[in-house]
Amino acid sequence: MGQWLEQLNRMYAQWMQGRYGKDELNQFLLLVSLVPVFISLFFPKVLYLALIPQGIAMYRWYSKDYAKRRRERAVYIRTFEDVAQWIKVQRRKWDDRKTHRYFTCENCKAVFRVPKGKGNIEVTCPKCGDKKIRKS
Repeated sequence: MGQWLEQLNRMYAQWMQGRYGKDELNQFLLLVSLVPVFISLFFPKVLYLALIPQGIAMYRWYSKDYAKRRRERAVYIRTFEDVAQWIKVQRRKWDDRKTHRYFTCENCKAVFRVPKGKGNIEVTCPKCGDKKIRKS
């Protein structure tokens, strides 16, 4: 039995040579496909929607077009980093809501904080140096 599994594993590895394989985007797509699976417990016809992200993930997995798959992955990573950064800022704002005020620079869109309760103060953007008078 063990030799048969080893031979099958070697055949699969040989077949996968030159193919893209799995990455973070494929894992995300497979996780997204679980949502319709859970919804299908109440609405059975929704189960077919799970096939869409699974099909895309399998297509990417077995694809031989490395350049295109890398570009797709780069877009996914860039988007995920932007969303993660936004969540991080929102959490920090919530944690500091009683002691600090947050401002966004109109020029460079940098987010910075100042202590609350100081009245009208001149705030300077740490990135671009733009100065504005704001109420803290």
